[in-house]
Amino acid sequence: MHFRKVRVFYNRRSGPGISRFQRVEEAFAREWKELADDLAWYFPSSREDSSRKVRAALADGADCVVVCGGDGTVSSIGRDLIGSGVPMGVVPMGSGNGLARHFGQALDPVAAVAQLARGAVRDLDVGYADGAPFLVSASVAWDAALVRAYDQMPLRGVGSYVLAGAVSFLDYAPQPITATIDGGEPFTIEDPLLFTIGNVSGWGGGALIDPDSDASDGRMELVAGRRRDAPRMLADIAAVFSRGTSSLPGVIHRSFRELLVERPEARPIQLDGELVPAGATVRFTVESGRMRLLVPAPAAPAGEAAAAPAAEDAP
Repeated sequence: MHFRKVRVFYNRRSGPGISRFQRVEEAFAREWKELADDLAWYFPSSREDSSRKVRAALADGADCVVVCGGDGTVSSIGRDLIGSGVPMGVVPMGSGNGLARHFGQALDPVAAVAQLARGAVRDLDVGYADGAPFLVSASVAWDAALVRAYDQMPLRGVGSYVLAGAVSFLDYAPQPITATIDGGEPFTIEDPLLFTIGNVSGWGGGALIDPDSDASDGRMELVAGRRRDAPRMLADIAAVFSRGTSSLPGVIHRSFRELLVERPEARPIQLDGELVPAGATVRFTVESGRMRLLVPAPAAPAGEAAAAPAAEDAP
């Protein structure tokens, strides 16, 4: 595996300052010196600046983009790479790191840089909510309201996420959701608490939607639960970090290619950790293999040599 032009996007707001950047920069210099003919750094200051820089990098012939940051940074840059054929690598530096966790990446940035240097390129499905893309997850019920509360927390991390969940739960007023999966028979959840669509195995922070989720099978996973079942779900909440949300009592779990959601009124939905406006009716679809990801190469079975990376050399 070899690249002509690698462009590294580094979010300075992720991680504790200059010391982490120096460690990551040294890791790239050490691990990628034989992998890339030309490696350059970008330090975007906003999502709009990220988009401009990604477009400039592609116009300049970049054949690999690496994102150092959290899920928000990864998603915003990844959206600009959809359909380009240019692989994206992720050096996880956020509090959730849902995409990186799905592919078994090390959460230490230096170790992640080394993993990617020995990695493989694979396809990633992309989900769409009325045409708006997402890579990790989308949420429609309380799990979307939670995002607004989390955004107001002064600190990031699992503790703040739990606190945001408690605050948003008290204020959340459910409205019924009617769901139609792949054109089948509609079903209605009168008091939805949980209504999440997952492209990968979890949201981040170790919380799992479905540990068996395949991010390149052309399908997505719906997990939905009723507010009246909240006490039963909370009693087994630890299972979310081991067996996934779909294992909780009372949770509906469906795999789909197309999902139509109908609600009495329009409310924002969550896409990859960002609240976005949405109408009373939202259509979720998935497109197979719309992105390419540079991920850690799969471990070889015991007693066998490691498999060669799946990626082809850049032409």
